[in-house]
Amino acid sequence: MRIIKLTMNAFMTYKDFTVVDFENMLDHGLYLISGPTGSGKTTLFDAITFALYGEASGSHRHVSYFRSDFADAKDETYVELTFELHQHIYTIKRSPTYYREGYKTPKNANAYLDDGEHMIEGVKEVNAKIKELLGVDVHQFKQIVMIAQGEFTKLIYASSEERERVLRHVFHSESLVVFENLLKEQVKTYKDQFLLSSQALSSRFSMLQLDSAFMDMHQQEFHPSYIQEATLENEKLHDQLQHYQTSYQNAKTSYDQFANLYYQKQQQNLQLSELQQITQQYQTLQNQEKMMASLKHDLDQVTAIKDHQSLLDQYQQIKLSYQQAMNQKQKVHKQLETSQKQFEQLEREYQQLEKEKQQKDQLLLDIDNTKQSLEKYQQYHQLLQQYQNQYKQYQSMQNDYQNLQSRYEKLDNRIQRDQENVNRLPRLELELEQNEKNVKDINKKRVMIHELSQFYDEWKSLEDHHYDLSVNYQKKHQKYEDILVKYRHEDELFRRQQAGILASHLKENEPCPVCGSTHHPHLAQLETSVLSSHELENLSQQVEVLNQQQQEAYQDVFQQNEFVQQMKTRIEMLKEQLDIQEELSKEVFIRLLSDIVQVIDEQEKTYQKKYNDVIYLKKIQKNLKQDHLLLQQQNQYLQDMQNQIIDKEKQLSLLHQQYTQLQEEYHFSNEQDISVLLKHQQIQFQQLDQHIHDIENQYHQCQKDISVYTHQLETFSSQIDDLESKQEAYTQRYQAFIDQYFESEEQFLDYQKRQQSIFNQEKDYQNYIIQKEALGKQKQLLEKKTKDYHMTDLSLEKQQLDALAQKRDETYTQYHETLHVYKQNQETLDQLDKDYHKNQDIFEKYTLYQDLYDYTSGKNPLRMSFERYVLSAYFEQILEFANIELLKMTQGRFALYRKKDVKGVKQQGLDLSVLDYETGMMRDIQSLSGGESFKAALSLALGLSSMIQNYAGGIELNTLFIDEGFGTLDHESIDQALSVLMDLKNDHKTIGIISHVDELKERIDTQIIVEKGQQGSSLHIERG
Repeated sequence: MRIIKLTMNAFMTYKDFTVVDFENMLDHGLYLISGPTGSGKTTLFDAITFALYGEASGSHRHVSYFRSDFADAKDETYVELTFELHQHIYTIKRSPTYYREGYKTPKNANAYLDDGEHMIEGVKEVNAKIKELLGVDVHQFKQIVMIAQGEFTKLIYASSEERERVLRHVFHSESLVVFENLLKEQVKTYKDQFLLSSQALSSRFSMLQLDSAFMDMHQQEFHPSYIQEATLENEKLHDQLQHYQTSYQNAKTSYDQFANLYYQKQQQNLQLSELQQITQQYQTLQNQEKMMASLKHDLDQVTAIKDHQSLLDQYQQIKLSYQQAMNQKQKVHKQLETSQKQFEQLEREYQQLEKEKQQKDQLLLDIDNTKQSLEKYQQYHQLLQQYQNQYKQYQSMQNDYQNLQSRYEKLDNRIQRDQENVNRLPRLELELEQNEKNVKDINKKRVMIHELSQFYDEWKSLEDHHYDLSVNYQKKHQKYEDILVKYRHEDELFRRQQAGILASHLKENEPCPVCGSTHHPHLAQLETSVLSSHELENLSQQVEVLNQQQQEAYQDVFQQNEFVQQMKTRIEMLKEQLDIQEELSKEVFIRLLSDIVQVIDEQEKTYQKKYNDVIYLKKIQKNLKQDHLLLQQQNQYLQDMQNQIIDKEKQLSLLHQQYTQLQEEYHFSNEQDISVLLKHQQIQFQQLDQHIHDIENQYHQCQKDISVYTHQLETFSSQIDDLESKQEAYTQRYQAFIDQYFESEEQFLDYQKRQQSIFNQEKDYQNYIIQKEALGKQKQLLEKKTKDYHMTDLSLEKQQLDALAQKRDETYTQYHETLHVYKQNQETLDQLDKDYHKNQDIFEKYTLYQDLYDYTSGKNPLRMSFERYVLSAYFEQILEFANIELLKMTQGRFALYRKKDVKGVKQQGLDLSVLDYETGMMRDIQSLSGGESFKAALSLALGLSSMIQNYAGGIELNTLFIDEGFGTLDHESIDQALSVLMDLKNDHKTIGIISHVDELKERIDTQIIVEKGQQGSSLHIERG
């Protein structure tokens, strides 16, 4: 990804529309962003991150702060970013959610992404597309592209646990933690299940109902053998069960035979007793016959009343209606008399209304006149108020004109003074250029001295190594010479041994097979200790190997000598260039560098003073153009204000003339008096109008009431005549009913009162008839059935039957209890067997998951969890990338390593050490100085950036931003850091740095200068 252009509006410290064109800085590759604290340097990074992901670059800035505090309500807050990715141009525009003054609801966040062919709208949609295009989320982006303020050294000083959290966040290893937790949960689950299953086995075994001695012997923790032993014990119980079953069958047979005879006699006794009881009940019902006949007569009387209830209800309703009609007629008659009297009074008042209506019309005319007077007064008062306001404006304009005239004169004087200072600028720039050239030459010389010092160290190291190689060669050469002598000696012995063997077979006067001589005066002798041919061959091979080793060692010495001579030649060349005549040493380098640094400091102070003067004069020169424009504007403002004052004087004169004319015409006294009069007239008008309206309504309503009451009186008279004729007819029918069913009306009324109580006795009468008939039939049936029966005493036979029943029940209980115990034991044993096998399955899973969890949670020889083991591999790759940069920045002195020592029981694997090549010792990372820590942190950040890009599939992110951190570095360290960053620039990366360090301002040509103003920040780009 290559950033082309950034646009901001009303964003954080940038109130105005601001554009940063990165396209013109791509050729430079490295640029600096400088400005005072709080001016808005880091805001540029925030804007880029917000445009892409909707978040800030650092971890301490929230989206709610993105709206500029200086923005007006009409200003829109947004960021627009144009970038190139895979040779394709994209433009993204994003605005946050923010509140505006005068609006109750916030303006919602939105985002747009345009690729030249399609437009994507919506925050979620754009976020998903950006993630797809860049291949990293916001956290990875900030770690790859933006090393933000406050987060620069987070990883270098982090503890092993903190570093684990950071790397987990980068490489998304949360799933490994989830996997570890799942294993832990499975271990807990299977452990709980196993313990519960084991407890259940013991509990279920204790449920067996076996011999107490057997159960006492098996009270300890459950063992699988208990199941077989308990099964044998339960079989003994089964043998006993067979005996109990036979005893029960014999007792049951004896009881059944005796019980049949007993219950036959008992049934006869019961039927004879029942006959006697029914005969007594039947006689009791016979004695109630007269009383039931009287009850039957009463029931007939009240039944007659019930059958004629409709006639009786109509008779009573007619009587009630007649009485109600009479009462209504009397009430209406009284209301009619009252309304007639009221109408006479209202008629007199109604005739007086004409005068009151004339008064009302007159009041209406008076009100209109008063309103016109009030309007004229208000017009007069408004003109007077306008005159006073305009006069105040006129006075204010006079004051503004005088103030502007004073500022115009001051600005003119300042322009003349600044122009005199600016005339000195060309001479200062020439001096500054010469001073800068001197600084660069001295810096170049300092770099050459550093290079010479490095070559000298390397030459010393090469000579030491040459010496070591020479010593090694001498050792190997000596070793070779020793074994060669030994080989030659052993070879001579071997040859002599061969001659001795031949000599042992020679005989005098017989020819020698070698020389042919027949005389052998000096025969070769056999040696006592000689190597075999195989051993001699092995020794020969050792000679060849050592010869090869000494030759290789010689080549190493020869090659190393070439390196030493080459380095010595380079050193002599640099000495000649630097005009160094004395012999080189560490003390010489220290003195030379000290002298150079002192000169550089003096030159830099001189340069800085002149540079500040030039910058100040350039600002003045730049401001002079604006001041001239401002002077012209103020001159124009003065002329415009003078014209406005003349116009205002004309307006005042016209207003004074208008309100004076109205005062002379109407002679106004007080607006309050006119208002009080108008209010009094309006109240009087309303009261009179209401009185007329009330009299008219009452008069017409009273007419209507008299008409209604007269009509109601006629209606009630007609109803009464009709009801009188109906009442007479129903009275005759009522009397006929009394005469037919009762001796008198008093008897009827008595039965009517007791009607309900008599009806309540009807059920008793019906029960009596039914019960008498049923008892008669039962009596006849039992008399016939018990004709040949007689009562028998069964007391002795009952005792015998109870004894047989007791014996039967005892044997039954004994048999079934034993059977129940046997079956329960058998079911328990079967379930125990199943539970035991299930228990063993759970135990196998428990041990399997426990072993897995122990290894993944760090209980292993490496003291590393599964996640930390994976992260350590990533971490070592990060360190490989980081060490490439760190070795450059520290001239090969430092390298970062992951601690691999296992100490204690605490989890390890992500602790960091630094190897100091000068001492050859491992050091704790906390022992580094501030400058060394910055180099290590920068190297680690660059390594992390490279690693994440490789991890994310080689994504194309060719931009790097660094926010602060250079203030702890000396001149040499800054050179080394910039050298590393320049190498990155040569790899087609664009690098931006935020810093207050003055040396960076001198070393980096392209700069974005951020300035802080009262109404927000502004910026401009300077190129060297």
